[in-house]
Amino acid sequence: DQSLFARYVRLGVPPIQLDAQGRARSAMADLYRWRYANLRDLPSVSSEPRFNLGVPGFAYPFQLVDVLDPQGVGESVPMPHYIQNLSEAEFVVATFMYMRLCGIPASKISIITTYNGQKDLITDVVAQRCGWNPLFGSPAKIATTDKFQGQQNDYILLSLVRTKSVGHVRDVRRLVVSVSRARLGLYVFCKKSLFEDCVELKPTFSQLVTKPSKLHLLPKERAPITRKVTDSIPADRVQIVKGLVEMGQLVAEMTAQAEAERSEGYADEPDAPPDAIMPEAPHDEIE
Repeated sequence: DQSLFARYVRLGVPPIQLDAQGRARSAMADLYRWRYANLRDLPSVSSEPRFNLGVPGFAYPFQLVDVLDPQGVGESVPMPHYIQNLSEAEFVVATFMYMRLCGIPASKISIITTYNGQKDLITDVVAQRCGWNPLFGSPAKIATTDKFQGQQNDYILLSLVRTKSVGHVRDVRRLVVSVSRARLGLYVFCKKSLFEDCVELKPTFSQLVTKPSKLHLLPKERAPITRKVTDSIPADRVQIVKGLVEMGQLVAEMTAQAEAERSEGYADEPDAPPDAIMPEAPHDEIE
């Protein structure tokens, strides 16, 4: 099980390793910096404003979100090697909807996961919950980690699916690909107690668990924002989401408010005069 790159190295072809990155915030690059011998940040990481601003609607630019299934089901296998996790899929899609309500463009958000079954399930949930609604639309991409390799986006929602065993994300190459796709925001949905104790994943998860495992949200904040990622946030502005049910309730409330505001906007538009709607046809001239 060797990549083409590994085969070339084994055959004596001189390799050139990545030693600088300009894709992500410096703190997010730390999640995979340990995998490289000497990975530094390009000057743009500290100079470009986008890397210094916070994520609209979120207190943290990256978090591990501990997903507890309200039904106690966790992962399921409807057919061999086809692994799904409905609670995690619903939580991820609800977070996407929340991001859209905060004004983040759908084109800036991608959802990735480590299993084809989960990718298909998330696609179905998006189609049912929000794909048809112009308030939300669909993410730029819903894909497996392997298929998303070489791609990136500003915001990544990552679903790790498993609740019984770590699975193939134990391969650190797949882990590094998973956490290195985001530029500005990364939210990892998983069963915390399962993944944080995995020895192979420790260099990354030891950093993720330093932040709260419940989403810390700013529901009143709308893009674009001027808040810097280093700014302190008053506690009364932060809403801590305890789980999927509470996230669903928050999104429902925000959706109802957005729909009401949109209806009021339509109602405030002045009615067009009758002639502007259907102008009277000119009379034929009779000589």
